[in-house]
Amino acid sequence: MSAHALELDEFDTPPGAAIAATRQFVTFTCAGQNFGVDIMSMREIRNWSPVTPLPAQKPDVLGVIDIRGRVVPVHDLALRIGCSAERQTQHDGKVILVLKVAGHDMGLLVDSVSDIIDISADDMLPVPQIEGSAARFLAGIARQGDTLVAILDEETVRTQAVEIGGEVGEQSQDSIDDGTGRDIEDTEFVFLDEIQA
Repeated sequence: MSAHALELDEFDTPPGAAIAATRQFVTFTCAGQNFGVDIMSMREIRNWSPVTPLPAQKPDVLGVIDIRGRVVPVHDLALRIGCSAERQTQHDGKVILVLKVAGHDMGLLVDSVSDIIDISADDMLPVPQIEGSAARFLAGIARQGDTLVAILDEETVRTQAVEIGGEVGEQSQDSIDDGTGRDIEDTEFVFLDEIQA
């Protein structure tokens, strides 16, 4: 046995294993509740800026914003996951979290960003299944001192939304209906200024 192998055998757990079990989350408030999102999904945090509304958009979709040439849909998170039944009209002082989930950019309107927290696997609790709750939008409950933080399941938030009547609606951002009944999947839009350049 080499000296190097003997040194490694002295550790109960490999060096760095405890670090790998800890994840970081950006915490924020939305509709008076504490939430967190995995920091690895975050692209940026922006102050509220006006959005461009789209025709016939879902109630939780506020519109789109341009971020360095990318068109990003902005959703009212409280409305999307059922924390509120009314669309917010006052957005000044609010924050847009821009996430990259499964290759798709998505903006979430929230009240404020709080902190970045480190959560170990031992402090991540399962989501209780309560009838009528929006538990499907959560990946877990993080214990942070005396506070519990609801950790969002970014993929579920991206693909599903609570309808105004309380039902969950499936949404696909991978396909676009071109009005003929056919879906145009993963279409890339070309703008006129790109053609002329």
